[in-house]
Amino acid sequence: MNKKTLLITGTSGFIGYNFLKYILSKKYYVIDILRIKNKNNRKLNILRKKYPKSYKTIFFSNNHQLEKKIKKIKIDYFINFATLYKNNHNYKDIFNFVDSNILFPTLIYDLICNKIKKIINFGSMMQYKNSTKLTSQNLYAATKNSFEMINNYYQYKNKNISFYNLKLYESYGENDYRNKLIPTIIKNYRLNKVTKILSKKLELNIIHVNDIVNAIMILLNNNIKPGTYCLKQKKNIKIKKLIETLNTKLTKKIKIKYQNQYLEKVNRAPIEILPKWIPDDKLIKKIGLNFYNENN
Repeated sequence: MNKKTLLITGTSGFIGYNFLKYILSKKYYVIDILRIKNKNNRKLNILRKKYPKSYKTIFFSNNHQLEKKIKKIKIDYFINFATLYKNNHNYKDIFNFVDSNILFPTLIYDLICNKIKKIINFGSMMQYKNSTKLTSQNLYAATKNSFEMINNYYQYKNKNISFYNLKLYESYGENDYRNKLIPTIIKNYRLNKVTKILSKKLELNIIHVNDIVNAIMILLNNNIKPGTYCLKQKKNIKIKKLIETLNTKLTKKIKIKYQNQYLEKVNRAPIEILPKWIPDDKLIKKIGLNFYNENN
């Protein structure tokens, strides 16, 4: 049986890299797309040497190069992990936001929609804030919303392709160095520093990166109805309770300074959870392992 070919963006990021590591152990041929500046990415170079017959990269420095190279390949599925995220931005970030979150994936869509079966695009529940409709609480969310409208256009024009939008809350996992709350707490714990948290009442909905990988495999291996789905736990986790529980198990305490900032009540959009997908609910245990690993 011939291997199915996956085209992937965003493998230099946390979620994309974890999926790449997993999928290369399966019967797929993987092509990722990277800007030339990522050519010396050590982790990805190690994977290329380990899987020379099932993994190749399209490096590009301009859109003309990308167009020529994509036109030459055959693809079964496309997964768009690529994103530029900042909660706050300055004017210098505007072009990069638009380029990474809108122009780049739009160009790829336009080049592949005549030769593909499934497209999986990743978004964020941040696109909703406290509304049941798409809204924009920052420029990141605005650009993701803009691309979602473009995604809808290609879906309308290509009825033969199964389009999926997966919306995430927070994610975590081993070797996560992003500027997110859980990795920041772990980093500061290792450095014996204090982490500032907005409020004692802060709650997060967090899923492990392996659960995200599992969701993608469900979409690749099953005939799930095309549409927009959410990946989330049944219940939020209270950060204060998480810290207190971890502090009973660690040899040194996690240092936290709670601020008294007002937290808006969030009314998230009622998006259906992906069918057949069940996340691991052992959150505190799994998050704790990251602290234990840092402590040893």
